[in-house]
Amino acid sequence: MLSEIKLTILCENRVVNPNLIAEQGLSILVETSQGKVLFDTGQTDTVVHNAKMLGIELSDIDKIVLSHGHFDMVGGLPYLLREIPKAIIYSHPNIFHKKFKIKDKERVDIGIRWEKSDIEELGAIFILKSKPKEILPDVWISGEIPRLTDYETIDETYQEQILESYIHDEIHDDMSLIMKTEQGLVVLMGCGHSGPVNTVKHAMRLTNENKIHLLMGGMHLQSASDDKISHIINHLVDLQPDFIAPLHCCGFRCINYLFNQLHEKIKLMNVGDHYSMGSSQ
Repeated sequence: MLSEIKLTILCENRVVNPNLIAEQGLSILVETSQGKVLFDTGQTDTVVHNAKMLGIELSDIDKIVLSHGHFDMVGGLPYLLREIPKAIIYSHPNIFHKKFKIKDKERVDIGIRWEKSDIEELGAIFILKSKPKEILPDVWISGEIPRLTDYETIDETYQEQILESYIHDEIHDDMSLIMKTEQGLVVLMGCGHSGPVNTVKHAMRLTNENKIHLLMGGMHLQSASDDKISHIINHLVDLQPDFIAPLHCCGFRCINYLFNQLHEKIKLMNVGDHYSMGSSQ
């Protein structure tokens, strides 16, 4: 088990430091004694700018994990590859599917804007996995997350293109990053499309660990009904996490409900903030 970790927010929707940039997206740098992993890349060169402002050397990163194939998670990749030569990138095979969302009765492209071969020409080395894999000691990618709850569903407005047809996108490429630490599990979500409860319970089954130390990331609840938000948060509370750090697409109502339920266990974080455990504190 990991005795120390450090998590730094390199891209997020909120910022306070005037030298840093916020955008609709997410990127979290994970540092352990065994190596460094970048979880998601934001949508532009924001991660590169913020890392330089924070004095973080991107070339030291060992691996990149992409949570799913939406533009606000993967768009920063071409910019990062200028800083991280021969980057090893873990993602689900479906990440390159053509992805869309229906907005105002129009089909909007929200997927990856380039081909896999284009990014490989920039030096990327893709490792495509649909099943869990330990990528560093006590650090796993989740693989596909089983959808076992009946209250965490994918909005019908999400579509993917298969040949000439558009079908409902269940976003099977949604994955999390899981760390087993001495204080319990640390689970990172991009947008949490599989559902935060499904995600956390999958992490618990995968690691045979029942203690949740920290859940961090998006939960895709900004447009959810109050009933759905309360249902999910109540089930998360039942899992008794030490801390939750809601980011990116959680939405104000979700964060407010979380705070009313868990108070000091909720960590509100902005671009440039970090969470440390062990001697990294």
